[in-house]
Amino acid sequence: MKKLTFSLAAIMLCMIFSAAAIAQPALKPTKPTATFQRLWVDYDITEGGKRGMRIHSAFKVFGMKGVAAWLQIKFQKRDGTALMDNNGEFDHEDGSVAAFQKLRPGFDPAVYKDEAVFMPYDELDLSPGSHQLRMAVDVIYEAGELIEHLTFHNFDFTQPSKTPVKTSTGATATFQRLWVDYDITEGGKRGMRIHTAFKVFGMKGVGSYLQIKFQKSDGSPLMDKNGEFVHEDGSVAAFVKLKPGFDPAVFEDEPIFMPYSELDLTPGTHHLKMNVDVIYEDGGLIQHLTLYEFEYTKP
Repeated sequence: MKKLTFSLAAIMLCMIFSAAAIAQPALKPTKPTATFQRLWVDYDITEGGKRGMRIHSAFKVFGMKGVAAWLQIKFQKRDGTALMDNNGEFDHEDGSVAAFQKLRPGFDPAVYKDEAVFMPYDELDLSPGSHQLRMAVDVIYEAGELIEHLTFHNFDFTQPSKTPVKTSTGATATFQRLWVDYDITEGGKRGMRIHTAFKVFGMKGVGSYLQIKFQKSDGSPLMDKNGEFVHEDGSVAAFVKLKPGFDPAVFEDEPIFMPYSELDLTPGTHHLKMNVDVIYEDGGLIQHLTLYEFEYTKP
Protein backbone atom coordinates (compact mmCIF):
# COMPACT_ATOMS: atom_id res chain seq x y z
CA MET A 1 0.00 0.00 0.00
CA LYS A 2 2.85 2.42 0.85
CA LYS A 3 4.58 1.68 -2.46
CA LEU A 4 1.37 2.40 -4.37
CA THR A 5 0.87 5.73 -2.53
CA PHE A 6 4.47 6.79 -3.33
CA SER A 7 4.03 5.89 -7.01
CA LEU A 8 0.81 7.92 -7.27
CA ALA A 9 2.51 10.93 -5.64
CA ALA A 10 5.46 10.73 -8.06
CA ILE A 11 3.11 10.58 -11.07
CA MET A 12 1.18 13.61 -9.84
CA LEU A 13 4.41 15.58 -9.26
CA CYS A 14 5.60 14.85 -12.81
CA MET A 15 2.24 15.97 -14.17
CA ILE A 16 2.48 19.28 -12.27
CA PHE A 17 5.98 19.98 -13.64
CA SER A 18 4.88 19.06 -17.18
CA ALA A 19 1.90 21.39 -16.97
CA ALA A 20 4.14 24.20 -15.70
CA ALA A 21 6.55 23.65 -18.58
CA ILE A 22 3.69 23.80 -21.08
CA ALA A 23 2.32 26.99 -19.50
CA GLN A 24 5.75 28.75 -19.57
CA PRO A 25 5.65 31.43 -22.31
CA ALA A 26 8.23 31.11 -25.10
CA LEU A 27 11.20 33.48 -24.87
CA LYS A 28 11.06 36.37 -27.31
CA PRO A 29 13.93 36.55 -29.84
CA THR A 30 16.68 38.98 -28.92
CA LYS A 31 16.35 42.38 -30.60
CA PRO A 32 19.27 42.88 -33.01
CA THR A 33 21.91 45.30 -31.72
CA ALA A 34 25.45 46.36 -32.62
CA THR A 35 28.40 47.87 -30.77
CA PHE A 36 30.92 50.20 -32.41
CA GLN A 37 34.65 49.62 -31.97
CA ARG A 38 36.56 51.94 -34.33
CA LEU A 39 36.70 53.63 -37.74
CA TRP A 40 39.72 54.59 -39.83
CA VAL A 41 40.19 55.95 -43.36
CA ASP A 42 42.75 55.42 -46.13
CA TYR A 43 42.72 58.60 -48.22
CA ASP A 44 43.82 59.07 -51.85
CA ILE A 45 43.18 55.47 -52.91
CA THR A 46 42.53 54.54 -56.54
CA GLU A 47 39.91 51.85 -57.17
CA GLY A 48 38.25 51.11 -60.50
CA GLY A 49 40.07 54.05 -62.03
CA LYS A 50 38.59 56.49 -59.51
CA ARG A 51 40.33 58.43 -56.75
CA GLY A 52 38.75 58.29 -53.34
CA MET A 53 38.89 57.01 -49.77
CA ARG A 54 38.53 53.56 -48.27
CA ILE A 55 36.55 53.67 -45.03
CA HIS A 56 37.20 50.84 -42.55
CA SER A 57 34.78 50.00 -39.71
CA ALA A 58 35.16 47.55 -36.83
CA PHE A 59 32.00 46.56 -34.96
CA LYS A 60 30.12 43.64 -33.40
CA VAL A 61 26.49 42.57 -33.96
CA PHE A 62 24.16 40.57 -31.72
CA GLY A 63 20.94 38.69 -32.51
CA MET A 64 21.50 39.05 -36.25
CA LYS A 65 22.47 35.55 -37.42
CA GLY A 66 21.11 35.16 -40.95
CA VAL A 67 19.52 38.64 -40.92
CA ALA A 68 19.95 40.56 -44.20
CA ALA A 69 21.35 43.98 -43.35
CA TRP A 70 23.63 46.80 -44.52
CA LEU A 71 26.47 48.85 -43.16
CA GLN A 72 25.37 52.34 -44.24
CA ILE A 73 27.57 55.47 -44.41
CA LYS A 74 25.76 58.75 -45.11
CA PHE A 75 27.80 61.85 -45.94
CA GLN A 76 26.87 65.16 -44.36
CA LYS A 77 28.12 68.66 -43.69
CA ARG A 78 29.54 69.08 -40.20
CA ASP A 79 26.21 70.52 -38.97
CA GLY A 80 24.36 67.35 -40.06
CA THR A 81 22.93 68.69 -43.34
CA ALA A 82 22.95 65.89 -45.91
CA LEU A 83 25.07 66.06 -49.06
CA MET A 84 22.66 65.58 -51.96
CA ASP A 85 23.45 63.15 -54.78
CA ASN A 86 23.66 64.31 -58.41
CA ASN A 87 23.86 61.10 -60.45
CA GLY A 88 22.23 58.20 -58.58
CA GLU A 89 25.49 56.25 -58.17
CA PHE A 90 26.19 56.49 -54.43
CA ASP A 91 22.84 57.51 -53.02
CA HIS A 92 20.28 56.82 -50.31
CA GLU A 93 16.58 56.47 -51.15
CA ASP A 94 16.08 60.00 -49.75
CA GLY A 95 18.43 61.39 -52.42
CA SER A 96 21.42 62.02 -50.17
CA VAL A 97 24.99 60.80 -50.74
CA ALA A 98 25.62 57.40 -49.15
CA ALA A 99 27.69 54.23 -49.47
CA PHE A 100 26.68 50.71 -48.41
CA GLN A 101 28.18 47.30 -47.62
CA LYS A 102 25.97 44.17 -47.57
CA LEU A 103 25.89 42.19 -44.30
CA ARG A 104 24.43 38.74 -43.47
CA PRO A 105 26.02 37.53 -40.22
CA GLY A 106 26.64 33.79 -39.98
CA PHE A 107 27.15 33.76 -36.21
CA ASP A 108 25.67 35.28 -33.09
CA PRO A 109 27.42 37.38 -32.04
CA ALA A 110 29.31 38.23 -35.25
CA VAL A 111 32.52 40.27 -35.21
CA TYR A 112 33.48 42.55 -38.13
CA LYS A 113 37.14 43.49 -37.60
CA ASP A 114 37.53 45.44 -40.86
CA GLU A 115 34.48 46.09 -43.05
CA ALA A 116 35.73 48.33 -45.87
CA VAL A 117 33.71 50.68 -48.11
CA PHE A 118 35.26 52.64 -51.00
CA MET A 119 33.94 56.15 -51.68
CA PRO A 120 35.09 58.01 -54.83
CA TYR A 121 35.79 61.70 -54.19
CA ASP A 122 33.76 62.82 -57.19
CA GLU A 123 30.65 61.12 -55.76
CA LEU A 124 30.60 63.59 -52.86
CA ASP A 125 29.19 66.08 -55.41
CA LEU A 126 30.82 69.16 -53.89
CA SER A 127 31.72 72.57 -55.28
CA PRO A 128 35.43 73.54 -55.50
CA GLY A 129 36.95 74.58 -52.16
CA SER A 130 37.42 73.25 -48.62
CA HIS A 131 34.55 71.48 -46.87
CA GLN A 132 34.10 70.31 -43.26
CA LEU A 133 32.19 67.05 -43.44
CA ARG A 134 31.17 64.05 -41.39
CA MET A 135 30.11 60.44 -41.93
CA ALA A 136 27.04 59.04 -40.15
CA VAL A 137 27.65 55.29 -39.82
CA ASP A 138 24.77 52.88 -39.11
CA VAL A 139 23.77 49.23 -39.28
CA ILE A 140 20.34 48.96 -40.93
CA TYR A 141 17.91 46.24 -42.02
CA GLU A 142 17.69 45.43 -45.73
CA ALA A 143 14.47 47.47 -45.92
CA GLY A 144 16.22 50.51 -44.44
CA GLU A 145 15.05 50.50 -40.81
CA LEU A 146 17.74 51.38 -38.29
CA ILE A 147 19.27 48.57 -36.20
CA GLU A 148 22.02 50.60 -34.53
CA HIS A 149 23.76 53.94 -35.01
CA LEU A 150 27.51 53.26 -34.74
CA THR A 151 29.30 56.62 -34.90
CA PHE A 152 29.86 60.03 -36.46
CA HIS A 153 33.28 60.62 -38.03
CA ASN A 154 34.44 64.16 -38.90
CA PHE A 155 36.80 64.80 -41.82
CA ASP A 156 37.90 67.65 -44.10
CA PHE A 157 37.83 67.49 -47.88
CA THR A 158 39.05 69.93 -50.54
CA GLN A 159 37.41 69.76 -53.96
CA PRO A 160 39.87 70.98 -56.59
CA SER A 161 39.03 73.71 -59.06
CA LYS A 162 38.56 72.44 -62.59
CA THR A 163 39.46 75.65 -64.46
CA PRO A 164 42.32 78.13 -64.00
CA VAL A 165 41.54 81.62 -62.75
CA LYS A 166 43.60 84.19 -64.62
CA THR A 167 45.38 87.03 -62.85
CA SER A 168 46.20 90.40 -64.32
CA THR A 169 49.85 89.39 -64.83
CA GLY A 170 48.95 86.41 -67.06
CA ALA A 171 50.46 83.81 -64.68
CA THR A 172 47.86 81.37 -63.36
CA ALA A 173 47.60 78.29 -61.17
CA THR A 174 44.97 75.63 -60.52
CA PHE A 175 44.65 73.79 -57.24
CA GLN A 176 44.24 70.01 -57.26
CA ARG A 177 44.44 68.75 -53.68
CA LEU A 178 46.09 69.07 -50.26
CA TRP A 179 46.77 66.33 -47.72
CA VAL A 180 48.71 66.18 -44.46
CA ASP A 181 50.90 63.60 -42.71
CA TYR A 182 50.61 64.38 -38.99
CA ASP A 183 53.07 63.49 -36.19
CA ILE A 184 56.17 63.33 -38.42
CA THR A 185 59.67 63.81 -37.01
CA GLU A 186 62.12 65.74 -39.16
CA GLY A 187 65.41 67.26 -38.00
CA GLY A 188 64.61 66.16 -34.46
CA LYS A 189 61.33 68.14 -34.42
CA ARG A 190 57.78 66.82 -34.29
CA GLY A 191 55.38 68.29 -36.81
CA MET A 192 53.30 67.80 -39.95
CA ARG A 193 54.24 67.36 -43.58
CA ILE A 194 51.85 69.28 -45.83
CA HIS A 195 51.53 68.00 -49.40
CA THR A 196 50.09 70.18 -52.17
CA ALA A 197 49.27 69.23 -55.77
CA PHE A 198 48.73 72.04 -58.28
CA LYS A 199 49.44 73.18 -61.82
CA VAL A 200 50.90 76.52 -63.00
CA PHE A 201 50.59 78.30 -66.37
CA GLY A 202 52.72 81.06 -67.91
CA MET A 203 55.41 80.67 -65.24
CA LYS A 204 58.30 78.94 -67.03
CA GLY A 205 61.53 80.22 -65.42
CA VAL A 206 59.65 82.57 -63.07
CA GLY A 207 61.09 82.73 -59.53
CA SER A 208 58.24 82.09 -57.12
CA TYR A 209 57.13 80.36 -53.91
CA LEU A 210 54.45 78.06 -52.63
CA GLN A 211 53.40 79.90 -49.46
CA ILE A 212 51.35 78.53 -46.54
CA LYS A 213 50.23 81.04 -43.92
CA PHE A 214 48.70 79.77 -40.67
CA GLN A 215 45.57 81.38 -39.26
CA LYS A 216 43.00 81.02 -36.52
CA SER A 217 39.51 79.83 -37.51
CA ASP A 218 38.32 83.45 -37.82
CA GLY A 219 41.07 84.20 -40.37
CA SER A 220 43.32 86.21 -38.03
CA PRO A 221 47.01 85.25 -38.45
CA LEU A 222 49.09 83.28 -35.98
CA MET A 223 51.94 85.61 -35.04
CA ASP A 224 55.54 84.37 -35.06
CA LYS A 225 57.75 84.57 -31.95
CA ASN A 226 61.22 83.50 -33.06
CA GLY A 227 61.69 84.46 -36.73
CA GLU A 228 62.09 80.87 -37.95
CA PHE A 229 58.89 80.24 -39.94
CA VAL A 230 57.73 83.77 -40.59
CA HIS A 231 56.19 85.99 -43.25
CA GLU A 232 57.43 89.55 -43.69
CA ASP A 233 54.26 90.77 -41.92
CA GLY A 234 55.29 88.83 -38.78
CA SER A 235 52.80 85.98 -39.12
CA VAL A 236 53.59 82.25 -39.05
CA ALA A 237 54.26 80.90 -42.56
CA ALA A 238 56.16 78.20 -44.45
CA PHE A 239 57.56 78.38 -47.99
CA VAL A 240 58.88 76.20 -50.81
CA LYS A 241 60.93 77.71 -53.66
CA LEU A 242 59.49 77.24 -57.17
CA LYS A 243 61.02 77.87 -60.60
CA PRO A 244 58.94 75.97 -63.17
CA GLY A 245 60.91 74.52 -66.09
CA PHE A 246 57.87 73.96 -68.30
CA ASP A 247 54.66 75.69 -69.30
CA PRO A 248 52.35 74.44 -68.01
CA ALA A 249 54.17 72.83 -65.06
CA VAL A 250 52.58 70.16 -62.87
CA PHE A 251 53.51 69.82 -59.19
CA GLU A 252 52.05 66.47 -58.13
CA ASP A 253 53.38 66.55 -54.56
CA GLU A 254 55.12 69.65 -53.22
CA PRO A 255 55.77 68.91 -49.52
CA ILE A 256 56.44 71.41 -46.72
CA PHE A 257 57.38 70.35 -43.18
CA MET A 258 55.97 72.47 -40.36
CA PRO A 259 57.17 71.83 -36.77
CA TYR A 260 54.37 71.98 -34.23
CA SER A 261 56.52 74.18 -31.99
CA GLU A 262 56.58 76.88 -34.69
CA LEU A 263 52.81 77.36 -34.52
CA ASP A 264 53.48 79.32 -31.30
CA LEU A 265 50.23 78.32 -29.57
CA THR A 266 49.09 78.09 -25.97
CA PRO A 267 48.18 74.64 -24.51
CA GLY A 268 44.76 73.34 -25.59
CA THR A 269 42.81 72.55 -28.74
CA HIS A 270 42.89 75.09 -31.58
CA HIS A 271 40.80 75.28 -34.76
CA LEU A 272 43.15 76.55 -37.46
CA LYS A 273 43.45 77.21 -41.20
CA MET A 274 46.21 77.04 -43.78
CA ASN A 275 46.00 79.77 -46.43
CA VAL A 276 47.84 78.35 -49.46
CA ASP A 277 49.08 80.61 -52.29
CA VAL A 278 51.53 80.73 -55.17
CA ILE A 279 53.43 84.04 -55.00
CA TYR A 280 56.22 85.87 -56.82
CA GLU A 281 59.65 86.17 -55.19
CA ASP A 282 58.85 89.75 -54.19
CA GLY A 283 55.66 88.59 -52.43
CA GLY A 284 53.09 89.55 -55.07
CA LEU A 285 50.19 87.11 -55.37
CA ILE A 286 50.05 84.86 -58.44
CA GLN A 287 47.18 82.64 -57.33
CA HIS A 288 45.35 81.72 -54.15
CA LEU A 289 45.05 77.92 -54.12
CA THR A 290 42.94 76.93 -51.11
CA LEU A 291 42.01 77.34 -47.45
CA TYR A 292 42.50 74.11 -45.49
CA GLU A 293 40.98 73.76 -42.00
CA PHE A 294 42.45 71.52 -39.32
CA GLU A 295 42.60 71.03 -35.56
CA TYR A 296 45.73 71.00 -33.40
CA THR A 297 46.01 70.20 -29.71
CA LYS A 298 48.99 71.72 -27.92
CA PRO A 299 49.96 69.51 -24.97
